[in-house]
Amino acid sequence: MKKPVAGRHTTHCANCPTKDCSVLKNCTPDCLDLITKLKKVGYFIAGQRILMEGSHAKGIYFIETGQVKIYKSDSRGQEIILRFAKPGDVIGFSTSVDTNEYMVSAMALTDTTVCYLDYSAFMELTERFPELAIQLLQFYRSELSSLEQKSLKLATMTVPQKVADAILVMESAFGSSGEKKPLNLILSRQDIASLAGTTKEQVSKVISELNSQRIVDTQGKLISILQPEKLADLARI
Repeated sequence: MKKPVAGRHTTHCANCPTKDCSVLKNCTPDCLDLITKLKKVGYFIAGQRILMEGSHAKGIYFIETGQVKIYKSDSRGQEIILRFAKPGDVIGFSTSVDTNEYMVSAMALTDTTVCYLDYSAFMELTERFPELAIQLLQFYRSELSSLEQKSLKLATMTVPQKVADAILVMESAFGSSGEKKPLNLILSRQDIASLAGTTKEQVSKVISELNSQRIVDTQGKLISILQPEKLADLARI
């Protein structure tokens, strides 16, 4: 990460393009003024880790621009992608109560800009402005609900269902450049496997079958959804 900067080089939170779709949307002007004063801005290049599971938790990150994958490692050291974070999302909020360590890892999938608040600044903000604490709790509750749904899917879905669902999750997170156009972010087959909870070989096999049925179209790593309704039907439990 490039050295964090603060002060005149940062955008005031009131003018942030992600404000209305983030936990800051109900903050008062005084709250936004203080966040602008306390935050630091960091820059990560694609492929750079933002935080690591098991490392000491020092603060939270607001995604300003870019796309980030949130993941954990299983007992074999294999990566499991839990979700994707987009502009307006918060990462680093999930920490262990006992050890104060990050419970997940986060890596930039594209060049990414974050606004960072260390925990002392975060505690000052939530004590002075409870509306921010409420928004963060609601965000965390939504995140937990999504993880519960993901656990259910991994436990009950067949491999084709998992892969179809993973492609739809990617489309929802990143969108595409137009109808029947490739997804806006290129992920490796391994990343799709980590999201679907299966192997790279199984992903390649299912995508090949979907391609032959003209449900999706693939050009190398590019994936275009041709028949979203059929893909959704396949993913449905």
